[in-house]
Amino acid sequence: MSFTVQTTASQGSIALQPLKEQLAAWGDARSASLIDDLIHKADAGEMTIAFCGHFSAGKSSLINSLCGQKVLPSGPVPTSANVVSIRNGESRALIYPAAGAGDEAPRETADPLQVSLKELYEYCTNGGDYSSVEVWDQVPLLGEHGVFMDTPGVDSTDDGHQKATHSALHLADVVLYVMDYNHVQSENNLVFAKSLSDWGKPLYLIVNQIDKHRERELSFDTYRQEVEAAFKRWQVHYENLLFISLKNPEHPYNQRAQLDGLVQELIAKRAPLLSYSIECSAHHIAEQHTAQFADSLQEDMEQLLQEMGGAEKAAELEREMGALREEIDRFENIRQLEREAVRREAEGLLENANLTPADLRDRAQLFLESRKPGFKKGFLFSGAKTEQEKQERLDGFLSSLREQCASQIGWHLQELLRRWGQSHRIWNEERDQQLADRMPVIEPELLEGTVEPGAVLSGEYLLNYCRKLSAEIKALYRRAALDAVEEMLADVEASAAPAKQRAQQELAALQEQSAAMARYTELAAAIAARKEAAARPAAAHQALTPGTLRG
Repeated sequence: MSFTVQTTASQGSIALQPLKEQLAAWGDARSASLIDDLIHKADAGEMTIAFCGHFSAGKSSLINSLCGQKVLPSGPVPTSANVVSIRNGESRALIYPAAGAGDEAPRETADPLQVSLKELYEYCTNGGDYSSVEVWDQVPLLGEHGVFMDTPGVDSTDDGHQKATHSALHLADVVLYVMDYNHVQSENNLVFAKSLSDWGKPLYLIVNQIDKHRERELSFDTYRQEVEAAFKRWQVHYENLLFISLKNPEHPYNQRAQLDGLVQELIAKRAPLLSYSIECSAHHIAEQHTAQFADSLQEDMEQLLQEMGGAEKAAELEREMGALREEIDRFENIRQLEREAVRREAEGLLENANLTPADLRDRAQLFLESRKPGFKKGFLFSGAKTEQEKQERLDGFLSSLREQCASQIGWHLQELLRRWGQSHRIWNEERDQQLADRMPVIEPELLEGTVEPGAVLSGEYLLNYCRKLSAEIKALYRRAALDAVEEMLADVEASAAPAKQRAQQELAALQEQSAAMARYTELAAAIAARKEAAARPAAAHQALTPGTLRG
């Protein structure tokens, strides 16, 4: 088991404060209370392992086995709301009264009742009067930072059990789902396991009561394969699948002993699990809030949809309006868009231009030779002949280079800008001449200035000189083209103004056609804005995924 995180749980509590305040400002006291639970959880630094399962799966018996003694009642508590948290410490219990109908206040506002563990079993018979229970007892396995959470039994006939279990999962860091050997592949079981998997928290599947297995009827390996295949079909992602028997500890396939080590390992690795779990729960709470907000507007949006003539008509109108918005946005940003478009085309042209083919490199070599110290031409009157030779080599190189630049870049670049200006109806003979005048003229100083004094004339140096010279020349053409474009962009914008105005008028007309569309769009935008605002402070920094813990 190895993974890393970028934030600690305590840092996460600070990051969640804005989300809590935002949810409270939106009037969602329940979600704000859940985030407050996460903040306290982060500050406490406790590792919570939640046990889920059906009444008959032996969940409470397994918890008692891990605790090393009877901490929970063996029989099911007759309530759909009780969640029991178990910690290591001096034996006692705190019982929190259930909130009244419609009461969204967090449980911490209610004063808990402190009782002994013996009294706890008596109070549990009236479980409907209590929302949750906290228990301390001698459980060395949990150490100082471990917590077992016993969630209500998931009974297929009582939807309240599943709701209560899900409501407690925001505090769980790891989930152990306990199942009866005979009912592992029941649809109700698979549906609930899938819902646990969708939370994204590390999930361990525990098949209990394997002492019911009869090898002569079905091999255990075949049974295991069928179970694994069933969860795969339902896309249930889990860290591990364990088979246990509390009734027969010596059962050959019993993996009960591994659970103690698993609990110890999870608690030891609590820091990254806490960080991931808190952020995962924050995301889930934020998503639930936005879903409920969207649901609260659903009836109004459906009514508006009817006024618009149905979904198809509304979709057509929205497409037309969307296209007009995109067109207007393009007009409003036309300077930047056109500048970038011309720059890309010009860059492609310059990149493909070959300014120093083989014949021109030969002239470059003659020119570079004439710039070497000690270069001479002839013996009599060598000074004058040398200068003449140097000038002729310069002139020959310069003339050929100018022709190459004009044919490879100058003509193509002028044609590119000419077509661009004509497409925007801003081109004329005056601009054509101005562009021609802008094209750079390669001066002798550029050739001379690119020479590296004292360099040894070699094939490599010749290539480097040509590359450097080409880059300098292309930079001159690039600047000339972009300067020309910059001068014309104002006219491009002015030329597009009538089309922009027509698009704005068409959009306004469509918006006026349907006040229902405007209101519908407003509500849709409100949902999108709420979703973005809720998700931002709940953004996760941890990329822990199912399977990361396995190993």
